[in-house]
Amino acid sequence: MLKLEDVSKTYRTDEVETRALSGVSLEIQAGEFVAVMGPSGCGKSSLLNILGLLDSPTSGSYWFFGEDVARHSEKQLTQRRRSGIGFVFQSFNLIDDLNVTENVEVSLLYQGMSRGERIKRIGAALDRVGLSHRARHLPHQLSGGQQQRVAIARALVANPKLILADEPTGNLDSENGAEVMSMLSEINQAGTTVVMVTHSLAHAAHARRTIKFLDGRVVAETLLAA
Repeated sequence: MLKLEDVSKTYRTDEVETRALSGVSLEIQAGEFVAVMGPSGCGKSSLLNILGLLDSPTSGSYWFFGEDVARHSEKQLTQRRRSGIGFVFQSFNLIDDLNVTENVEVSLLYQGMSRGERIKRIGAALDRVGLSHRARHLPHQLSGGQQQRVAIARALVANPKLILADEPTGNLDSENGAEVMSMLSEINQAGTTVVMVTHSLAHAAHARRTIKFLDGRVVAETLLAA
């Protein structure tokens, strides 16, 4: 379970103070599929960064599967992030000079895992997204949809408890976007918690619950019919 209690996030420079989140309290149950929506600049990315242990709240508490991590050190956050979270980004974030297998393997390099186990997991992840036949291709040899599937395989390969997807269909056409949403739905149905930022009402409909943000606050929640 993920639980934010009165979380605020403020970014400061010498001249400007910007409050990205203001007293956000919400819970996400294990196994949920949640869509987060709202206009640009409303705090969605800040929320995702905190949920993904990429950033810490300025104030408030964040319970990550039963552990309050809001005041953890960067080393502690990194350990939990590597073992428990998979990320899918709008821009894919693949490494240009690594092939598909090597890009997926990046998520396993700091897990203390034998090479044999890594190869086994990579093969299973690529099978799951239908890209085993592209294992030796470089990112520029793939379509946008295929690159996003590699990113999903990379997110899945460590068997995380949580997948965070930031506009995962934003750079894809409608057909490839639909395929990515089907994959995320299947991942969720297999038991992984999925939190997705999206501007698409159609894609948000794949989620069980939609949370709407405005000016750093939760302004509405919608629970979709099963």
